Amino acid sequence: MASAKTEAMIVTMVAHASKGFEIIPMFFQPICGRSNTVSAAVRLAKVRGLLVECGLDGSGKPKYAAPVKVATHAAPARMQ
Repeated sequence: MASAKTEAMIVTMVAHASKGFEIIPMFFQPICGRSNTVSAAVRLAKVRGLLVECGLDGSGKPKYAAPVKVATHAAPARMQ
């Protein structure tokens, strides 16, 4: 069971990723210090399938994005 702070961070990250932005965990850290909430949120979001690794940032650390949504059914016609 995740803490309320971790769940809130997951919601924030997933909302940001669903807008098409990449998640670089460093930018979700507090201004002063470091928070384990960010690491826990990334781990849980990956396990739940809400975030996927999409490459490395400039310092060689993983960055994340929303997973690509798969089609649930075939389209009946070509859209124009």
